Amino acid sequence: MKVILVLLWLIAGVWSQSEELGCIWYGQSHMIGAHWQNLADTRPARPLNSPTAEAIFAKRCPLLYKEYKGESGEDELSLCCDAAQVETMESGLSQADGVFSRCPTCTRNMALTVCAMTCAKNHTLFLTAYNATNSDNQVFVEYIDYRISDETVQGVYNSCEGIQHTQTGRPAMDLGCGGYNAKTCNYRRWYEFMGDVSGDYVPFQINYIWSDDAEEGSEEIYLELSPLKCGESYEDSYACACIDCEESCPLTDAPTGPEELWKIAGLYGVTFIIALVIGILLSGFICWGAIGRTSAPNICMPTLFGEFFYHGFRAWGTFCAKHPVLVLALCSWAIAGLSYGIRYMTITTDPVELWAGEDSQTRIEKDYFDQHFGPFYRTNQMFIKAINQTYFTHDAPSGLLQFGPAFEYNFLKEVFELQEAIMKLGMDENEGLDKICYAPVLMAGETATIDHCVIQSIYGYFQHDMDKFENSYVDSNNYTINYLNQLEDCLRVPMMEDCFGTFGGPIEPGIAVGGMPKVAVDEDPDYMLATGLVITFLGRNQNDESKLEPNMKWEKLFVDFLADYKSERLDIAYMAERSIQDAIVELSEGEVGTVVISYVVMFVYVAIALGHIRSCCGFLRESRIMLAIGGIVIVMASVVCSLGFWGYLNVTTTMLAIEVIPFLVLAVGVDNIFIMVHTYHRLDHSKFATTHEAIGEAIGQVGPSILQTAGSEIACFAIGCLSDMPAVKTFAMYAATALLLDFLLQITAFVALMAIDEKRYLDGRLDMLCCVKSGGKNARNDGEDGVNKSKEAGVLESLFKNFYTPFLLSKPVKVCVLLVFTVVTCLSLMVIPSIEKGLDQEMSMPTDSHVVKYFRYMVDLLAMGAPVYWVLKPGLNYSDPLQQNLICGGVECNNNSLSVQLYTQSRYPEITALARPASSWLDDYIDWLAIVDCCKYNVTTGGFCSSNSKSEDCLPCERTFTENGLRPDAETFNKYVPYFLFDLPDAECAKAGRASYADAVIYTIDDEGMSTVGDTYFMQYSTTSTTSEEFYSQLREVRRIAGEINSMFAENGVDAEIFAYCVFYIYYEQYLTIWEDAMFSLGMSLLAIFVVTLLITGLDITSTLIVLFMVVCILINMMGLMWAWNIILNAISLVNLVVCVGIGVEFVAHIVRSFKRAEGTAQERAQHSLNVTGSSVLSGITLTKFAGIVVLGFSNSQIFQVFYFRMYLLIVLVGAAHGLILLPVLLSLLGPLNKLARGSSADPITTTTME
Repeated sequence: MKVILVLLWLIAGVWSQSEELGCIWYGQSHMIGAHWQNLADTRPARPLNSPTAEAIFAKRCPLLYKEYKGESGEDELSLCCDAAQVETMESGLSQADGVFSRCPTCTRNMALTVCAMTCAKNHTLFLTAYNATNSDNQVFVEYIDYRISDETVQGVYNSCEGIQHTQTGRPAMDLGCGGYNAKTCNYRRWYEFMGDVSGDYVPFQINYIWSDDAEEGSEEIYLELSPLKCGESYEDSYACACIDCEESCPLTDAPTGPEELWKIAGLYGVTFIIALVIGILLSGFICWGAIGRTSAPNICMPTLFGEFFYHGFRAWGTFCAKHPVLVLALCSWAIAGLSYGIRYMTITTDPVELWAGEDSQTRIEKDYFDQHFGPFYRTNQMFIKAINQTYFTHDAPSGLLQFGPAFEYNFLKEVFELQEAIMKLGMDENEGLDKICYAPVLMAGETATIDHCVIQSIYGYFQHDMDKFENSYVDSNNYTINYLNQLEDCLRVPMMEDCFGTFGGPIEPGIAVGGMPKVAVDEDPDYMLATGLVITFLGRNQNDESKLEPNMKWEKLFVDFLADYKSERLDIAYMAERSIQDAIVELSEGEVGTVVISYVVMFVYVAIALGHIRSCCGFLRESRIMLAIGGIVIVMASVVCSLGFWGYLNVTTTMLAIEVIPFLVLAVGVDNIFIMVHTYHRLDHSKFATTHEAIGEAIGQVGPSILQTAGSEIACFAIGCLSDMPAVKTFAMYAATALLLDFLLQITAFVALMAIDEKRYLDGRLDMLCCVKSGGKNARNDGEDGVNKSKEAGVLESLFKNFYTPFLLSKPVKVCVLLVFTVVTCLSLMVIPSIEKGLDQEMSMPTDSHVVKYFRYMVDLLAMGAPVYWVLKPGLNYSDPLQQNLICGGVECNNNSLSVQLYTQSRYPEITALARPASSWLDDYIDWLAIVDCCKYNVTTGGFCSSNSKSEDCLPCERTFTENGLRPDAETFNKYVPYFLFDLPDAECAKAGRASYADAVIYTIDDEGMSTVGDTYFMQYSTTSTTSEEFYSQLREVRRIAGEINSMFAENGVDAEIFAYCVFYIYYEQYLTIWEDAMFSLGMSLLAIFVVTLLITGLDITSTLIVLFMVVCILINMMGLMWAWNIILNAISLVNLVVCVGIGVEFVAHIVRSFKRAEGTAQERAQHSLNVTGSSVLSGITLTKFAGIVVLGFSNSQIFQVFYFRMYLLIVLVGAAHGLILLPVLLSLLGPLNKLARGSSADPITTTTME
């Protein structure tokens, strides 16, 4: 029957007098390597006659010390170890402190078993020694059996397993369990690792014999202790802190994320109900009206001062047509003067300058981070998939292992050879990676080599040594030991020193491999099942772009090399830091052909449509090719003048503005040309004595409508300037200016060109060959029987009059139209809140760019998110323990401290997107100072010594601690901050700060050598984010967390501020408020439409409300189709929606104006306006826009295709549908028009058919 010793001190009390119960060793014999061996000795315990050793024993083994010293505390301290062994034990426990000291209960529990093994009086009860003889004939203990209960070790393990390694944010067990990580470690594996002599930390083999494995009836004695839980504390000690012990954490509510919206059938419930009610009511009203005999309401459309615009435009048009040469001369001078400003124009391709406003919070935070800590690294990265996606197994000592395709030997060898080739790029020209890479462990004055460069690649597990990778042998157990065994160890425990890269730091598996089977967001995937690899070369970044030339050169070599690389095994996606800017330039160059084609298509259409060609013989006289060229040139001139105008004002533009505005102005601006020319053609020329009077009359009639539509569009673009996104803001500014200039040039230069072309036509001269006269009748009398052919209806007008209008305005069709538009509009209203918001990164790139493939592979292979930096501004006295408690996460730190809050939030990664606890230089600095041999100084120079220095001039720092011994006093704290940040971590001082914190702490040193910490940051890894929603959700959460931490500072009277910075946040801030911005911008646009229309129509509130109602309907249906066509909401699409409001006016304003000025019943007026004005809206507005926009569908840019081709195509189609289908039906239902008296000056208006 097995015997259990319930309490260690009973060993001394019960069996201390027994001769059979003695020691197994006493004293030290010799060293093997760096470790002392113990002399075999079976005599009883002896007195420890060393005050220093006794003090160490009392500190490390307080329970044994108290028991052995007796109740009086005066008994002689007799142990089975001498002073040298006590000091050796202290050295070993100090190594453990480097990993586990954050939790005093854990280290006390560990010390229980170590103290019992090293010094307990009764070794022979639970230890069995196996001796050997050394070269000096000394008998020493070669190895031992240590019989211990499973329950004891399980208790010790439980108290330690939650401890965090603050530099990496990983559990400390990743470091303390050998070849197992925290996930696969258990209490037996942990202790067996600590007893394995093959490691570097154990002086001799310790074989643990477990009580649960004892045979029934065994008389062997097993040590059983009662370790405390991590949330409990020993006398004169402290319990573990929240970060390291869940039991110590305060009860807090888990974060909930944004409040879920009430939904019905997956749609937002409120708009669903509203739309459903509106739809039912309107449908019922329509049906009731269709079968009832209700009369239409009486409508009044008063015009208080509308003739003012008519007279003004008529006079202006007459003047320009009468003096065409003067007007053209003045316009050409103005164009030349404004165009000259292009030479001052600056273009940016910097993504930050494109997508983040200078006043945005993320831009301010980025600038603050860059100025204080330097900009984020320049990342050059490859994603490599294995073409052969075959899994395989490997028989290892730990069992049968399954590996993914990424670890097949030939694939890996080619990947490593590729990496070596990249590492050699530019080396012969002295422009290699070593000149531009990030090398964090360089000592002052040391020159970087390629081995110092941070390269995150699993080749680093082999220290970039191909021989080590290819090494293979069969061990004594007939297992083949090769590269797969090293990968097994390193992928599980990357913190093992054997797995460190040549730069001196760990290779994070989540950054180096990818494509593993998906797991829960709070779990680590099985990295051995990876299907692809990731290789990352980190480069130094600079605030001064002029210093980045070496980086740009090497990155160009990197991109060019991979562009030419071919392989049958590797499928590679890659991107350099410069790739996005290069892609933006490439995009602009690739769209030149699209611009040219668009203008050619528009020219051909305008040239044909403007002419009134009736025969092939009269083609050159009746065509308007030169006039069409003039109209196109005016559009181009307005764009160039806009660029020049803003160039004078030093407003930086973007390639987006330069690429899109020509299309936009062409599509929007050309329709005014049609309206003016068609109106002139339809006049009864016999009523005008001169051509310039007829042209003036035409401009007088259409000028107000053109002003209304142009004013609406310009106002909407001006509202687009309110956007915080620079690319969108400058686009709106340039577009508004271009449209304004286009309008001004059309009512001046184009009117002059019309006069010249009409003079050419009346003189019988040929188009393009103005010196040649055509034969035949005089142009003024070319009609039969004196009929003026210019008044003949066109083909479209005839089709409208004879077919379309009668069909549309028949009662059954009108009812169907109203019902269909009601249903569609209500459905659109239902789905509007479901429009996604964001902008995927790859959409901003050319479709054939290598960056697009990179973004796609990133979704598949990226297993670790970007680091989040919690930047803490000055305002704290870090040497004050009370203020330390607001930051730290260790013992005695506040339960709502910065570190504790970040740890607590990281426990809910599915909501907060924070994958690990944050690193804390403050906690590591305090732990580093507490270890005697970590802080060292040079007695000769008084300066810094590294912790691993063996120089006789380097001694431990003189340190003073507070009364409880937990914290350094203010002087000690301030003096040794630089030492901590200069010291490189190793096995003895794992928490030295150079590798992790050299860039994280900004401090100043006074004349007395005392440092003062200013700005600092705490780094925390996030979960993988690849979509816009994931990024802006993460940003929303970190801002919430920062707000809670800042509130905690305020409650404690601390004037400090923290914010979260991540390199990606700057692109996604807009989506946090995109709906609020959309409602504001669209509301302002509709208000602008209302004001402009009200003023232009002479305060005709009825016409204004009709136009406003139609524009609202266009907007609602436009957004509904955005949802249907997967067009997401962002700053670009928002500006397009604002533009939709402006352009929507064009489709309705002309028809409403024509309806108002026509005669007869509502049905007759609707027929008249649809016949004449509707046909012109189709040919002069709809088709011109369609011709200019359809070319965008062939663009190489997804932004062009989605946000310009799709959206502008929808704007045209939706606008035309409302203007040519719904609007005439609604107008035909209005009652009698109460007219106002008109003066004679308006009489010609009633004779024209085009308004």
